[in-house]
Amino acid sequence: MPGEVGTATGISHHAGLSSDAGSSTVPAVGIAAVAVALALMVGVIAQGMSARVRADTAADLAALAVVQAAGTDACEVAEEVARRNGATVDECISRPDLGRSSVTVEVPLGISIAGLGGDLTVKGGAVAGRAE
Repeated sequence: MPGEVGTATGISHHAGLSSDAGSSTVPAVGIAAVAVALALMVGVIAQGMSARVRADTAADLAALAVVQAAGTDACEVAEEVARRNGATVDECISRPDLGRSSVTVEVPLGISIAGLGGDLTVKGGAVAGRAE
């Protein structure tokens, strides 16, 4: 036929026309990359929410422990309770004269970002004791 170019395999192609083979590869790779990025973001958000709940729980329990201990070693009790709940005490204020305590804890997020040094942490705080 006029306008056809023969090949060694015997299959002819129209001269001047290009093949569409592989034209959807680039968009498919782009869509896959976006899907992976979204999945990672959802995972990080879920991990952050879980760490926040753990921090709040550890702070609540530590603050209650301080009020129950109500002595000179009350903040040491808070540190032990926080440690058992995967947290570290950042601040502990015990006021046995008022029957109140305030505890702030940190829980590691398990994510580190280059340049920031160390794991990211989530803080939680609680106040326990008699109502004013």
